[in-house]
Amino acid sequence: MTTAGFIGLGSQGAGMAQRIIEDGIPTTLWARTPSSLASFRGRAGVAGQLPELGKRSDVVGICVTDDAAVREVTLGPTGVLAGMAAGSVLAIHSTVGTDTCVDVAEAAEEHRVSVIDAPVSGGGAAAAAGALTVYVGGSVEAVERARPVLDTYGDPVLHMGPLGSGLRTKLINNLLNAAQFGLAHDAMAVGEALGLEPHLLGQALTSGSARSFSLEVFVGLGSLEPIAGHAGPLLSKDVELFSLEPLPAEAAERAALLTAADRLLAIVGHPRSGHGASIR
Repeated sequence: MTTAGFIGLGSQGAGMAQRIIEDGIPTTLWARTPSSLASFRGRAGVAGQLPELGKRSDVVGICVTDDAAVREVTLGPTGVLAGMAAGSVLAIHSTVGTDTCVDVAEAAEEHRVSVIDAPVSGGGAAAAAGALTVYVGGSVEAVERARPVLDTYGDPVLHMGPLGSGLRTKLINNLLNAAQFGLAHDAMAVGEALGLEPHLLGQALTSGSARSFSLEVFVGLGSLEPIAGHAGPLLSKDVELFSLEPLPAEAAERAALLTAADRLLAIVGHPRSGHGASIR
């Protein structure tokens, strides 16, 4: 039977780990904060050190905050790779730069460990329901070895291509999401300026061909300020990561997407470096 390890038990990672355990896969956990392990004791193993978790696991999932955290928990003599056996798979669920993913994959080659990038979309509720969308990049062989674990919390699990493809897909997803939030804000503001009643306008737009997830959330909240503190910094990070992705040429399409996304970041007060900010 496949064994699993999981690192990072935040609002999304905890739900993912829960799904792995509930599916009957022997699981070992590690977390910086001991209190986040409390609800799992007696149902999963707990590793004192990261190499120990790696030694126990055929598939290791990582769902930590950023590039620095991914590098910290994977690399060096105290990282999880130090304990992983040849033929095992490391799945990076964090939304990080593709350069971080490549660096970890190169280090993993020394241990004959495969790396896949597998960022997810859907949030904590979808994780707990086993309904995350998982965007996967990596070799077919590595993805299939990891699939028994990925399938516990992912529906669908989409193999997008070689290493880095999952992350690039997630960055485009988040860029478009940010752009649509900004456009939803502006569309509602224009409607109010034209004398349209906000509640009715929101109902009309979410029932018509312009409807989108971002529009529905915005209309439901009535403002972007409730999500500014939580989503703002994450979207700012992801838009910046997208802007650093190399393209054969500076595509006009990318510039247009970035302009729309930067509009949202300015509204919520979390601009990328060099961009102005104002909440209205």
